[in-house]
Amino acid sequence: MSFLHIGSELQRFFRGKLPPIGLAVIILLPLIFGGLFVWSYWDPVGGLSRLPVALVNSDRGAEKDGQPFNAGEQVAEKVHSSDRVHFIQTDPEDARRGVADGTYYFALELPEDFSEAAVSAGTDYPHPATINAVFNNANGFLGQMLGNQVATLVVDSVDATLGEKVTDTLLVGFNTIGGGMDKAGQGAQQLNDGTVTAREGSEKLKDGAQKLHDDGAVPLNDGAKKLADGAQALDKGIAQASKGADQLSQGMASLREGTQALGNGAQQVSGGVDSIVGLSDGVAQQQEQLIGQLLTISTSLRASGLPGAADLAQQTDGVAEQLRTSGLGPDSSIVSQLNQLRAGAREISRQLQDPNAEYLGGVERAVDGAERLATGLHTLKDGSQQLVVGTHTLSDGTSKLVGATDQLTVGATQLRDGLVKLDEGSGELALKITDGAKKVPRYGDDVRGDYASTIATPVKEGIPADSMTLFGVGLAPFFISLGLFMGGTVSFMLLRPLQRRALDSRAGHLRVVVATYLPAMLIGWAQVTAMFLVLRYAIGLDPQHEIGLYVTMLGISSCFMAITHSINSFFGATIGRVLCLILMAIQLVSSGGLYPPETQPKFQQVVHYIDPMTYSVNMLRQMIVGPSDWALDHRYLHGWMVIGMILMVSLGVSIFAAWRHRLIRVKDLHPELKV
Repeated sequence: MSFLHIGSELQRFFRGKLPPIGLAVIILLPLIFGGLFVWSYWDPVGGLSRLPVALVNSDRGAEKDGQPFNAGEQVAEKVHSSDRVHFIQTDPEDARRGVADGTYYFALELPEDFSEAAVSAGTDYPHPATINAVFNNANGFLGQMLGNQVATLVVDSVDATLGEKVTDTLLVGFNTIGGGMDKAGQGAQQLNDGTVTAREGSEKLKDGAQKLHDDGAVPLNDGAKKLADGAQALDKGIAQASKGADQLSQGMASLREGTQALGNGAQQVSGGVDSIVGLSDGVAQQQEQLIGQLLTISTSLRASGLPGAADLAQQTDGVAEQLRTSGLGPDSSIVSQLNQLRAGAREISRQLQDPNAEYLGGVERAVDGAERLATGLHTLKDGSQQLVVGTHTLSDGTSKLVGATDQLTVGATQLRDGLVKLDEGSGELALKITDGAKKVPRYGDDVRGDYASTIATPVKEGIPADSMTLFGVGLAPFFISLGLFMGGTVSFMLLRPLQRRALDSRAGHLRVVVATYLPAMLIGWAQVTAMFLVLRYAIGLDPQHEIGLYVTMLGISSCFMAITHSINSFFGATIGRVLCLILMAIQLVSSGGLYPPETQPKFQQVVHYIDPMTYSVNMLRQMIVGPSDWALDHRYLHGWMVIGMILMVSLGVSIFAAWRHRLIRVKDLHPELKV
């Protein structure tokens, strides 16, 4: 037998009518996974536009800047304008009933406070707007999963729309903040200028406070103390003067009483003098008569011519002259003195009794003055006591003033030091505010919308190297691997793992294995060809490397055929088919074709690294969606090495099975009876 001779294993499928049909079914059966499944899940997301979803707008609206605002209507219009999902706006009762009976896969509700929450960023109670989603597990898990994606898309869309408006308001606020910062910078600069002036004023204040303390408060305190001492001495002097004034007033009262008594006596004296003068006037008249008689006698004597008459007449004239001059005559001194005495007595009496007289008027005025002096000194004494109290208070106040001016000097010094720091701080503040104002972004009306859109949605989907593949394209490596392994499994439902004729021949063990494996491999390649053509031209799969994909599928099919061949050869067809199905199930959940192994239980994570389907999925991904310039990563070459090694190990197991089948055992000599 030629080493590559396929024997008669395939020839029996070309005789009659059913065998060719069976062979065709085996070749096309992997298309259930590799074709039908890929086609069925080609683009389920793209079909969301046909997915009926209930939309309930319960929003009652709100006010924004004094104007009515209804975010619910805007969101409803936006989602209705989108062709990605078939939204049907309805009332809450219909939505609840439709989700329950499957009319709608799920429902979205915009609650009553949706608008209030949307504009709450400018209130004292900011809170996010919510969209209520209602699902029904009875409508299907995948429908619910797609519904979650739709809800996420709606929320993202609403976030972008409302966020842009809120952000626009914030940007307007930034413009306002910028203007306020400019004004604050100007104010800070004015504050700095003011602190410079205040610092200069504080220097003068300090000097003035020191001068006030040294030249004003201290001398004033000393003077106040001296004034207090002087006021005390003055009070004592006034007290003594007041006592003297009281004594003077009492003496003047006694003087007035004595004057009154003296006036009465003077009046009596004046009356007595007047009486004496009256008597003297009578005597003077008699004397004048006598003198006249004497002069008559003298004249008579001279006229008589009598001797001695002239002498006698001379003597008589002398006596008359003497009476005239020394007696009570008009020329006598006694009369003159009596007249003076009468005038003096009368004057004394008038001075002592007439209130208009100088003496008595003076005494009265002196008495009144003494009384007023005493009264004034008493008043002055009271004032001096108040002056003493006031001067002591003044002295205490000036002492406190000295302490206060000393504190004022210290405070002025501290104020100056503080103003120096304030000047430095205000200057730095003005500089920082000015620099900060320059850094505050300003958004003009022509660009604010773009900035608001960018800030509200800072991240957008963008894949520069790869484009997002369709769902079916992403699952194609998994379904192809599954289809090829299933193809190997069903192939040995018709093919015999080991031909009895080959076992009975003298051919080597390897040749016995190849006699069955080569026909199976050719069937596998036929399955690959059919699957590749359907994927490429019927479904529309556009792999990055067409030839590479086809060759890779051939290699994977060869490996999977070797695995199923070895299992069926070693365990027999009945047990082998069951084990192949079990192995296919284990590979299915451990390959990482659907979910990353890190998200699965520990058992699947361990099996993942020894799962042949893990490497087939990686290789197919490289060919379908990998880089177009053949800059493939290590997983592709690694996959070839693993499936090559598995192929060789599987053939080794098949060779061992062929060797074992050639041994004659006891049970072959004495087979069990079949009932």
